[in-house]
Amino acid sequence: MTTDNNEVEQILDRDTYRRIKKMDRATLEGLIQDIFERGRKKGLAEAGEIVDESMADDGGGTLDLRAVEAEIRGIKGIGEKRVEEIMLIFEKHLGILDEEGQ
Repeated sequence: MTTDNNEVEQILDRDTYRRIKKMDRATLEGLIQDIFERGRKKGLAEAGEIVDESMADDGGGTLDLRAVEAEIRGIKGIGEKRVEEIMLIFEKHLGILDEEGQ
């Protein structure tokens, strides 16, 4: 990563590095998950701004797959297996999965 003045941005300082070295596996996994989640939220926020700007004219928006999944699960008569099949179709058509569902 670089800053505006082309200096390398310090991501991990020495004290943090030492604390990480002393962590057990569970604590390190928790730290990694926390870092991932903060990055994911930041990315979604930035992507949301881009999507909102680019789709402002046509009234479009983003699709929250987890919200869609929750609503599908709320439909009486649709079981767990059917929900999974439906979500695979969404993911395939949104380009998240390839044609073989992977």
